[in-house]
Amino acid sequence: MRKLLFDLRQLSPVYYPGCALTIPDPACSDCPTKENGRVRHLALKKVSYTFVDITNPVEWQTALTNRDVYIFAYTKGTYSMTPNESPSFGNVENQLDSYSNILELMEPNFAINRNFWNSIKGALNFVPIWGSASKIYEGTVPATIIPSFKIEDDVKSIINWNLKIEWTEANLPTIYDAPAGTFDRCIEP
Repeated sequence: MRKLLFDLRQLSPVYYPGCALTIPDPACSDCPTKENGRVRHLALKKVSYTFVDITNPVEWQTALTNRDVYIFAYTKGTYSMTPNESPSFGNVENQLDSYSNILELMEPNFAINRNFWNSIKGALNFVPIWGSASKIYEGTVPATIIPSFKIEDDVKSIINWNLKIEWTEANLPTIYDAPAGTFDRCIEP
């Protein structure tokens, strides 16, 4: 049997400096434009469809007519993201791997949208696009869509669809100016 002997002083230290990144300069404004909250709009885009110009209202109308996109002009809710980390090496304790994203919305077209939500529940071929006051945000991977509703013991309560839309992806959502006239009224295919 052969012994393997070596001198620890001859080993080179290994250092992982991280990946080379191209980092754009941050922007700064002495008078920044503020964006008001609440998820006010939702669109579900088929994975197979790609916008050429997501800010073009004509392209949205074409996508809607072809049923590549479904638009819900009136929603109410929140968007949140949680970082997913994994153990790192060396002096860095953890590293960022991805984000878990959740849209939790109410959609008011209760009875008339039952067939739509029943058919799309659990579908894994739609990418969420959601809007705030003047911006829209686009995910890049398919999401799980979970519709539900609750009837309260309150004669003044309103029944709405409660939507939970979940997905995980590595990057932050892309932000665009909302296309004019696309999310400010009900538009059907």
